[in-house]
Amino acid sequence: MIIERVDSGAIGASVNDVFRIFWDARQWPQLTSHVTKVDMLEEHEGYQRYAMYVHVDGKDYALETQRISVAPKCICFQQPKPPVFMRSHAGLWTFEEGLSATTVTVHHRINADEQKAIEVLGVKSTEEARQKIQANLHKNGMAMIDSVGQFLLEQQEDKLQSAGMAK
Repeated sequence: MIIERVDSGAIGASVNDVFRIFWDARQWPQLTSHVTKVDMLEEHEGYQRYAMYVHVDGKDYALETQRISVAPKCICFQQPKPPVFMRSHAGLWTFEEGLSATTVTVHHRINADEQKAIEVLGVKSTEEARQKIQANLHKNGMAMIDSVGQFLLEQQEDKLQSAGMAK
C-alpha cells in the first residue's frame, strides 16, 4: 500500500534559523513529545544517519533515518529501518523564506505492508490503516513545524527581553 502525504505550515523566523533547528535532530526530543530520543550514528556536512525513538498512539517505535541536506533549502530523508509495518519511508522537507515567515513543507512517501499495518495499528481494514497512517503523518509533521515555530518564537522573545534589560 503506497501512501503519500504533504503538509506545510509557516514559521515566523528566517529560513536559516528554521533550517538549523530541523537539521539538528538531537534537539527534537526537547521540542516535540512524539520523539523520545535521537542517537546520532554518523554525521558529516550535509549528511546524517541517526536512530530515532518515537511514541505514537501508545506504541514505541525504533527507526533509523539517513538525511542529506542542501542548506537552507531542503532535507531529503530515507529510513533504511522504518517502523515494522512499513517496507519503506522516504520524503523531503523544504524551506522557503517569505517576507515575514518561512514556509516549511514535508512530503512523505510510504510503502506499507497492509497486513502488518492492520495488526500493529489495531485496525480492521486496509482503508482504516491508510487513514491512521495519514493522520499520524499529519499530526507528527505539524507537531514538528509548530514546535520549531514555538521554540524560535521563544528564542526571539528571550533575545528581546535580554536586550531590553541590558539598556
